[in-house]
Amino acid sequence: MKKGLGLIFASALACGGGGNLNTAMNGTWAGPATLTISGESPQSFTGSIQVAVSGDTATFSGICLDGSGSVTAHGSGNSASWSGSFPCPAAPFTGCSSVVLTLQSASATLNGSTMNAQGGGNAAGCGISKGFTLSIAGTKQ
Repeated sequence: MKKGLGLIFASALACGGGGNLNTAMNGTWAGPATLTISGESPQSFTGSIQVAVSGDTATFSGICLDGSGSVTAHGSGNSASWSGSFPCPAAPFTGCSSVVLTLQSASATLNGSTMNAQGGGNAAGCGISKGFTLSIAGTKQ
């Protein structure tokens, strides 16, 4: 099952410098992804994200694990970063039926034909609140 990882990409492009984003970032990206909640076993899956670039603005869709959510970000060239707060709908994770992932920072880099992105934030649910990281190495579909 593919899961939305635009969360990482979207956050990754929200704080860019001067210049435009590389239009090669446009499209759907999918590949191996890993979600790790502090103190828990990493969860590997195939993730995907949709990216639409115009100038220094990128709209990332499907940014949450359930494939929902979108954000508008800014950057330049092949890489960018973001910090803020974006809560995703609750999803099950390792023995807890309802975990809310709130992304707080991320970065992404287009390296040849691969989009590498990573992000982090807070995971809350079942009476706990822990840090998490999320990463993907996607290729254009």
